Amino acid sequence: MSKQKPAAETPPDPAPAASVSGWRLKTLVFVSGAVLMGLEMVASRILAIHFGSSIYVWGSIIGVFLAALSGGYMLGGKISDAKPSFFVLNAIVFAAGCWLLLIPFYAHPLCRSLVGTGERTGPLLGTTLVFAGPSLLMGIVSPFAVRLAAKSVEKMGNVSGQLYALSTIGSIAGTLLTAFWLIPEFNVRSVTQSLGAALVALPFVLLPRTRALYAFAAALAVLGPGVLLTDPQPIVEMKPGQRLIYEKDSAYHYILVTEHGAGGAYNPGTYLQFNNYIESGIGLDPPWPTRTTYTDSFQLAKIFRPDLRRILVIGGGGGIGPRKFTADDPECEVDLVEIDPEVIAISKKYFHLVESPRLRIHCEDGRHFVRRTDTRYDLVVLDAYTIGGQIPFHLTTREFMEEIKAKLAPGGVLLANINSSLEGKKSRVLRAEQKTFGQVFDAVHVFPRPMESLKEREPVKSLDPLVTRNVMLVALNGSPALWTPERVMEAASEIVRRADSPTPTFLDDARRMLASPLPVDDVPVLTDDYAPVDTMVF
Repeated sequence: MSKQKPAAETPPDPAPAASVSGWRLKTLVFVSGAVLMGLEMVASRILAIHFGSSIYVWGSIIGVFLAALSGGYMLGGKISDAKPSFFVLNAIVFAAGCWLLLIPFYAHPLCRSLVGTGERTGPLLGTTLVFAGPSLLMGIVSPFAVRLAAKSVEKMGNVSGQLYALSTIGSIAGTLLTAFWLIPEFNVRSVTQSLGAALVALPFVLLPRTRALYAFAAALAVLGPGVLLTDPQPIVEMKPGQRLIYEKDSAYHYILVTEHGAGGAYNPGTYLQFNNYIESGIGLDPPWPTRTTYTDSFQLAKIFRPDLRRILVIGGGGGIGPRKFTADDPECEVDLVEIDPEVIAISKKYFHLVESPRLRIHCEDGRHFVRRTDTRYDLVVLDAYTIGGQIPFHLTTREFMEEIKAKLAPGGVLLANINSSLEGKKSRVLRAEQKTFGQVFDAVHVFPRPMESLKEREPVKSLDPLVTRNVMLVALNGSPALWTPERVMEAASEIVRRADSPTPTFLDDARRMLASPLPVDDVPVLTDDYAPVDTMVF
């Protein structure tokens, strides 16, 4: 009698979990995915205040969030096998929501403490310490949901595909909602806590009204008053004598307008800040003199072209430079291009920038404006290289300089304000830009400014070549050779003899021109294909 081969054993079905309505599980997965990507967008704004928005910041955000998700996926699989309960999953989501509610209370003090640890180390540590925990908890959701939804091994693939697709759709929705509406309309603190509140609310919507729900309510009753009644830590610490007038998270910056009175940390005035950095400042009383005198150096262009009739300024700030051009010369016309509508509104409201037929304001990207305009300019001022690691690389490249040259009149001048040292590691961005200018223009001149204090009681004017300061890079359209320092001073003196000095320090600014270009052998030409300005510390 022949022996029959035993039939293969059928793998056991997953352990049955408590019955969960499909819409409840899908809602939880979708909302968790949306909140996760919303948090990633929020992370970029919180970190930018302290570390800029360089490639290192974005690399840290993406890397840490992916690492946290990986850990969450692994934990989610293990926890769901050990405790396949919809209540447990809601408890994890609730905990993640509570964590998000607390982020505004510790994120900025923690990140401030990491400033100075390094351009790579600072944002990596900041992202990890602030965002890895809640991201890991949200990473648990998808594998846990798959375990609860799968009734048999045969349907596991279909179930997991549907839930992961739903989570991804939620992530897309969260990204677009946060980037296109929430951050431009509300401050980051409110957005962060709204994301947390969405997760905290889920158990109250999805769980049946049992003792479990009462447990969540009790936890919220303990946590809620602390969140609602405690003021979050300030995003930017106010200095002595400094008063906050206005703050706004725009699509491009965290913007503050502050006022300093007599005896404060700065000269009395109204100041515009992007993140932690002063961009513009004016006095408190008419005629509202500039407190950030680097804009005085824009007048150096008159050395090379005394009659400036048509001027293009890219980068608004407080509008101080353009305002002076039109105030000094009734025949001068200025096109001011600023990408951020919030900056334009602030300049008009707090810095007395008045639009007129001679001072036209355009809200768009500077490079786009250069491409579409038909005007030939006597002077183009590039003042869009903000400090704090936020240099728009597409405004630094050889291709853009060629586009500018095509819109310069014969003998026209390009002047770029760059924050940089003259020597050492922090000079790379200046020297790379000088090399790039040299690919397009025959004559490129360097005018460093002293590092001046904003404190009237401490008139520091450091000329240390290793110290970062404002440097004016001046390129000439059609000049066959560099001007000598003697020729520059002769032209500057003639301007002063013909009329009043354009600025109190005009001759001193002209005298600081470097006699020869900076060395550029170790820096690249910046191109649309390769412009590593994010890696150039300044």
